[in-house]
Amino acid sequence: MTKGIIFLAISCVSSLAVCGQTEDSIAHTLLVADYDYTCRTTDAQGEGVDVSYGLTLQVAQDMACTMGRKRHDGEDDKSEQLLYVPTTWQNYPQGETTSVETVPPYQYLTSEKMGGAEWTLLSEHDTICGRPCQKAEGEYGGRAWTVWFAESLPTRFGPWRLNGLPGLILRAVSDDGVHRFECREVEAVKEAVTYSVPEGAVKCSRAKFVKLRNRIFGNPNYVSNPMYYMKAAELESGVWVMDGMVIVGRVPVDTKPAKFQPLDY
Repeated sequence: MTKGIIFLAISCVSSLAVCGQTEDSIAHTLLVADYDYTCRTTDAQGEGVDVSYGLTLQVAQDMACTMGRKRHDGEDDKSEQLLYVPTTWQNYPQGETTSVETVPPYQYLTSEKMGGAEWTLLSEHDTICGRPCQKAEGEYGGRAWTVWFAESLPTRFGPWRLNGLPGLILRAVSDDGVHRFECREVEAVKEAVTYSVPEGAVKCSRAKFVKLRNRIFGNPNYVSNPMYYMKAAELESGVWVMDGMVIVGRVPVDTKPAKFQPLDY
């Protein structure tokens, strides 16, 4: 592990005490939308591959939460956990975006002031999930995005951390074609939105976490040796093999990852 990675890891751990388990109902939804997320990347042999999973976006009056679809449906699905699917709350607490994300063997609770792209509305239209949508372009997290939003679904939120348009974002594609969010269904459903932080999650600023995650997962060694950066002390917390999966501490480790393609920088 480089000195930079060590410094960042120490900074995150020391910046705030470890969080205990919390799970509180914080709002009730007006809408629930399911998305397919796809990332175009390459495998360890350099062959093209798509990494994909389902996401669920819970939209309340003035906040939203995005999580893995299987987690939302109450399934304890290890394949979703192996892809390190984050859970993200927009405008919770008020004015902030918070997220639970994974860099084995730790889970991190990150936070930053809620912001959005400076969107440019375009004249093009499309229909997604039976809803008329308008096209817009903007930049968020160091990436340029093209999105389609439905004014008939009046909310400023969208999947992941995207927001700031006068309607639900139903499609979002990064301009390099690597990342894509595509809505498959929207329902007017009332259900509880919960704020749940895993026991042992480490609190860290968003900027520090993104820098740490991108340096670790973006290292050329990661695809061939995904545990290259772990220290002996971290491995001493326990390494198990269950159902063909390697678990370090409490976190499953993807032992055959594809090349990492960050959503944000």
